[in-house]
Amino acid sequence: MVTRTNRLKNFKTEGNPGSGLPVQALAEDHVGTYILPFPCERINGEWRNGTTGETVQASIIGWREFGAGSRDPLPLLSSRAK
Repeated sequence: MVTRTNRLKNFKTEGNPGSGLPVQALAEDHVGTYILPFPCERINGEWRNGTTGETVQASIIGWREFGAGSRDPLPLLSSRAK
């Protein structure tokens, strides 16, 4: 089982990605830490699902660009019209 500290090593915890840049997000709740199974974007100060545009209902503690330290990078998806 991967510890919180080990997971955070692979994610940025300071600052935010550029608006509209799809990233992998590391979330945390009462169970532990987990990578969200969909691309996320930081738009107007909110984390959003990069596929549906819905606001993410989780505490995001880190983020990274796709392929940065990931064994299974998610594809870059953003089906919303810009």
